[in-house]
Amino acid sequence: MFSIRRTLAVAGLAVAVATGVSACSSTVPKDDVAKTIGGKLTEQGIAASAVSCPADLDAEVGKTLRCEFTVDGQPVDAVATVTSIQGDQANFDITTEARPVAKALLEKKVADQVSQQAVVAVDSTQCGGDLAPSVDASTTCTVTGGGESLDLKITVTSVDGGAFKYQLEQT
Repeated sequence: MFSIRRTLAVAGLAVAVATGVSACSSTVPKDDVAKTIGGKLTEQGIAASAVSCPADLDAEVGKTLRCEFTVDGQPVDAVATVTSIQGDQANFDITTEARPVAKALLEKKVADQVSQQAVVAVDSTQCGGDLAPSVDASTTCTVTGGGESLDLKITVTSVDGGAFKYQLEQT
């Protein structure tokens, strides 16, 4: 049995942050939201890149804005939800949500893991499809290297916010 556990994204991030809301504006600029998300991720030791938000966040309790960032090539959603308004401050929580791992990225990750664990050069990896971020979701990958082929079942074992773990098992 060949088994590896691997985290592809980041764990849930629920923090309250305050960002200035100008007196004549009822929104938090999208760049400020993205900067706050990036800062909170960095504080938690998460090397996120390309943090971006598509629009400004309405400064009204309950309003949300779905932003995104990338960790190790994997896109992750970050949802900012306004929890309160205090004077010129909009307080919002940030939670992360995992996205499916695209087939091409999964093939690269599996090849890297097999190469490291088996200490053999991987010539090619073919996976059956994307890997959904839900427990027990799975796909099969065929890894070829050193003149041999290995069929592996990749199964998601846990999901926590923007992170999920999977294991590889020889079929």
